[in-house]
Amino acid sequence: MDLDSFEGLLVAAAMQDQPQRLLLAFAASEAEPGPTAAAPRQTLVPVMCVAKQVGELDTFANLEAEAGKMGVHWDVVLVSTLGGAGGLLPDSGRTDAALEKMIGYIQAGEMARFAAFGRGGAVLRYA
Repeated sequence: MDLDSFEGLLVAAAMQDQPQRLLLAFAASEAEPGPTAAAPRQTLVPVMCVAKQVGELDTFANLEAEAGKMGVHWDVVLVSTLGGAGGLLPDSGRTDAALEKMIGYIQAGEMARFAAFGRGGAVLRYA
């Protein structure tokens, strides 16, 4: 699915047959260790994550404001969904396991698996 906004992601998640949890991983951009160059490579380091029900979010601006209250610097939020079954949301065990797996993918540099948004809600694309 090609998304053009965070709000579009929310609409798509709300339209699924089963209820969805949004998995959000906030990451900071840091220079990779090694020899310094004119333009050092950057890597994303997860700094916090949370799972939300689709109805708990309405705009990127509100998500950004809520995240700002945590006092943790971040540059990118990566988003995935976790579908429920039988009309029920995924339980906390499945949700926690999915968040841990998501963090592992980010640490391995596999960001193309996720929808990604920069500060202000700009859609980011990773190859």
